[in-house]
Amino acid sequence: MGLHISRIEIVNFRNFRHLVIDDFPAHAVIVGENGVGKSNLLEAIRLVLDPSLSDARRMLREEDIWEGHPAGLAGGAEVTIVVELRGFDDDVDAKSILSTAVVAFDPYVARLTYRFTPRAEVATAPGPRVEPTARPLTAKDYDAIVFAGASETNDVRAIRREVALRVLPALRDAEGDLHNWRRSPLRDLLERLPLDPLNLEATASAIATAVDQLTQDENVAKLEGHLTDRLGAMFGPRLAVQPTLGFASSKPDELIRAVRLFFDTARRRGISDTSLGSANVIYLGLLLEALSQQQLDEEFIATLVAVEEPEAHLHVTLQRHLFRYLLRTGPSLILTTHSPHIAAVAPVRSFIVLRAGENGTTGATTSALPVSSEEAADLERYLDISRAEILFASAVVLVEGLAELYILPALAEAAGFDLDSYGTVVASVHGTDFKPYRTFLGPKGLNTPHVVITDGDAARDKLGRREAGLKRGANLHPDEARGETLRDQIAQLPGTDESNYHATRDPLAADLQSIGVYVGAQTLETDLCPLFGEEIIQAFKELNANATAIDEVSRGVANERQATIDPDLRKQMLKRIAALGKGRFAQRLAAHIAQVDLGARVRAAAQITRQDVPLDEQALRRLGTASYLFLAMEDISLAARGTSFLAGHAAPSDVSRQDSDADQ
Repeated sequence: MGLHISRIEIVNFRNFRHLVIDDFPAHAVIVGENGVGKSNLLEAIRLVLDPSLSDARRMLREEDIWEGHPAGLAGGAEVTIVVELRGFDDDVDAKSILSTAVVAFDPYVARLTYRFTPRAEVATAPGPRVEPTARPLTAKDYDAIVFAGASETNDVRAIRREVALRVLPALRDAEGDLHNWRRSPLRDLLERLPLDPLNLEATASAIATAVDQLTQDENVAKLEGHLTDRLGAMFGPRLAVQPTLGFASSKPDELIRAVRLFFDTARRRGISDTSLGSANVIYLGLLLEALSQQQLDEEFIATLVAVEEPEAHLHVTLQRHLFRYLLRTGPSLILTTHSPHIAAVAPVRSFIVLRAGENGTTGATTSALPVSSEEAADLERYLDISRAEILFASAVVLVEGLAELYILPALAEAAGFDLDSYGTVVASVHGTDFKPYRTFLGPKGLNTPHVVITDGDAARDKLGRREAGLKRGANLHPDEARGETLRDQIAQLPGTDESNYHATRDPLAADLQSIGVYVGAQTLETDLCPLFGEEIIQAFKELNANATAIDEVSRGVANERQATIDPDLRKQMLKRIAALGKGRFAQRLAAHIAQVDLGARVRAAAQITRQDVPLDEQALRRLGTASYLFLAMEDISLAARGTSFLAGHAAPSDVSRQDSDADQ
């Protein structure tokens, strides 16, 4: 990739108290909820790099200062925006233009800084000194400067001329711009054409002949006469005009202005005949072509293009096709978007997520995501339209498959926790390899609060393997040494039928819960039996009327409520559910779970009779095999809304789990 923005730091500007985005992607897709500052981030870049902004536009106002600043503009707040550029190590011209801005050489890094700061007053008696202004300040008391490198005396005007930044605002009037010769990118493309002068003269002559032929029609001549009389009367003799009808100037040097872009070979369909979305795509295509030609002609050294919400008026398939192309080719491109369709086709290392917080908007990027190229490719395939919503989530629950996708939202609904209202997404990884997805959401990626819910698979399988869930959790531990210790302890666990099994296993599961990994006992269906046995039987009856099948499921549910599990009864129940399809069965079961009074059900299962006793972690653990689901949902609800998953059934002050748990 050629020259591109590599780092941004913003202090005290609009949404941002102190935003730092290291490893800014060359092709960047900026996502975040409404009002979080996506457009303001582009505006900050413009203050540094956009040559079309006047000095007056770079002077800020009170509303441009971060609203949480204790003093504000009147108290001397200072705004700083730093933009660093990389990718020009092998570009001699770029090195020359950016020489005063270079602050590092391996690789080359150029730094440009915007600073909006109070102007100091100079007093001369009893000697030269600088004194701050004592009164409340206004915008007139500030200076706005942009400089290169480390010295405020290094001018950036030449750099801004050579590093072309174009920002296309959302919902622009592409049709109007294309019809306006001064604003149309078609103008630049046409004016740089090396047209043959002789051909221009011949064309102008042919046009003049055609116009004369048109005006020979008596109706045209009559209209010209009427217009001449009326306008002559309106202007008077001193400002008389001579209106003449035609379809193009006959002056050779003005012919190019009459050229219009059509979209069929018969030249019948113009820009007015296209949709709003198509007009936007055409405008963007012309702009990129114009910038490409300008760079070929060495008018500048690099192109940076930023587009706000480009999904406007575009059909979803066109969004996917267009931005799959643009985000992998051409000049450095920055997009702000709400569209999961665009996010779904973006390179996995291109995302920047902005989130609002008490101390201003913060940002995270996947640019330096520590995954292999194969894992990155898998993540890009994963982020199709049905799962790209995790990019916009405030919290994420990662699960294995379809069954959990249906059951977890139903549990939340039963507890009165609206997942959508708090931006919480349940996402299936369609398997058990959580590592790349956890990395994607982790501190070196999107930094999104998340938990992992996985089956325990504690009993031996056909190959003699057991405790697969705990092993998966140990492999996800960020501390490799602790992960290795856990694997050794898991290998020493007694059998599931031994009396000390739970006392030995529970501390290992609790250790994994401290890193946000929640491991079940066996499978989701068996783990739900102690708490939702009646709902499981009813859901099965609605999908299968066979008496023998219903009996096997009923006995399987009762079996899961015993201290000692009969593996044959468990196997028969799971076989019957699998025959229906685990996802289909979970759909129906979810409808029943959503109707449960979860608070009452949990209290009964945990043997809590008093309503004033809080549903703390210990009480949840008394639910047995289902406890991991509730502990996971409680942690994710803390992250999403700062209160407990079961807060509707206990006073917030009674909730025993700490807010720090939400950081897992």
